[in-house]
Amino acid sequence: MKKVSKIALAGALVVSINGAALIAPAFAKKKEEAAAGPTISKEVRDGFVTAKAALEATPKDLPKAEASIAAMDAAAKSDYEKYIASSLRLALVNAQSTGQTDAQRAAALAPMLDALIANPATPKNEVAIRTNERAGLSFTQKKYAEAAAGYQKAKDLGYTDADLLLNMARSKVEAGDVDGGVAALDQAVKAEEAAGRVPPEAWYKYAFTRLYKAGKDEAGDAWTAGWLSHYGTKQNWRAAIYTFGFQGPNAAKYSKNRVDLFRLMWATKSQAGQTEYLQYADSALKVGLPNEAKVVLDEGAAANVVPATNVLGKELSGLAKTGIAGSTPAATKEKNAQAAAKGDLAGQAGDAYFGSRNYTKAVEMYRLAESKGPTDADRNSLHLGMALALSGDKEGAKAALAKVASEPNKSIARLWQTYVAAPPAA
Repeated sequence: MKKVSKIALAGALVVSINGAALIAPAFAKKKEEAAAGPTISKEVRDGFVTAKAALEATPKDLPKAEASIAAMDAAAKSDYEKYIASSLRLALVNAQSTGQTDAQRAAALAPMLDALIANPATPKNEVAIRTNERAGLSFTQKKYAEAAAGYQKAKDLGYTDADLLLNMARSKVEAGDVDGGVAALDQAVKAEEAAGRVPPEAWYKYAFTRLYKAGKDEAGDAWTAGWLSHYGTKQNWRAAIYTFGFQGPNAAKYSKNRVDLFRLMWATKSQAGQTEYLQYADSALKVGLPNEAKVVLDEGAAANVVPATNVLGKELSGLAKTGIAGSTPAATKEKNAQAAAKGDLAGQAGDAYFGSRNYTKAVEMYRLAESKGPTDADRNSLHLGMALALSGDKEGAKAALAKVASEPNKSIARLWQTYVAAPPAA
């Protein structure tokens, strides 16, 4: 993402030189041809020609430009003459401040822009451009509320740069108005989509990062979903899952639900290497699913990701085999579930089938659990939705996942809903 300050400072340089170039022909005309235009004194004209040449020289002759512009300032009487002098001074200050910090440049350029914005002779389209640049300087100076107001004014004046709405959003967010900033960014996204373009990836990343930081998880999840719908690479899915459940405070929040996140990582084929296979197997063992742990380790070995010599892999494999030997087979769990009055045993049978990648039987068992009434209905709906998604029943998955009403299952369900709506790009 481009920094707002860089956009503003680069814009000031380009516009200033372009403005000077546009002014030059007026001085080249014969007196009678320029009679209809603004009156310009000889002193201002001579100063302009000398200063412009000094600024365009290689290398620039900044002392000579400074002296000529000072003479223009002293001689300028009309608003138009002052406009010419201010335009060149802006170009001069921009050149003089090259190499300084953004904060130093902003402090030097701000008065020049203010003078041009306030001058009645400055063309209206340029006032809009200068107002946008001035807002960028305010952002650089961390005057975020002032920057937000400046960008809004530039927009009202007709400025239409592609970064304007993003800069407005960032200014509002930095000023503390996260909701207002994200709403402005949402406008930018919709404008891009209406124009048939895919919004920049950085917009989504900025929005969900700031929303999560502000504790607005549901809104953050919606922006994550939008990001993955357009940029759903395996790498981005892995990043989204890690950010969602394995980092910061969320690591503790979802510690008991990790297996569902590793299942999603498996479904999106975003497992990056040995670590994910081993952690997935460990998570499965911790929730009493040794058969799933064995399946994961076998898959890791078949993919040449988890070598037979891996110490942790050997340990987990041993635990999985021991667990399987001491647990009830899935078919027996199914039979017991059918005879049970409550749905908990059916849910356990569903988990066992899910772990062996038998999603058809898993769905059957979760449906049975649902009909009998499980102790944790949200958990059952989440697993039913996941099994339906992996069995290919998208509509059924959406309906099941939408039933999940309480945290942390609800947030996990939203992430799975994103997978159902926009699976990873090939």
